Amino acid sequence: MMKLYLPEEAAEQLRVSTRTIFEWLRTGKLKGVKAGRQWRIREPDLEAFLVEPVPVTGHQTAEDTPHEQL
Repeated sequence: MMKLYLPEEAAEQLRVSTRTIFEWLRTGKLKGVKAGRQWRIREPDLEAFLVEPVPVTGHQTAEDTPHEQL
């Protein structure tokens, strides 16, 4: 039988807030199943999310900034 995670359990697993999980579910970044008003995340969907490459954003970190600009 396939394990289903509550959003709170997924948040704990990913070390993010429950609010973030709900936002990811709402936008489709994280796949989930909605039964009535309750979300559940299938274990394969959570595992796929963990190995999914992070999209590059327009934000730079200190490592991305050339030293002469620091």
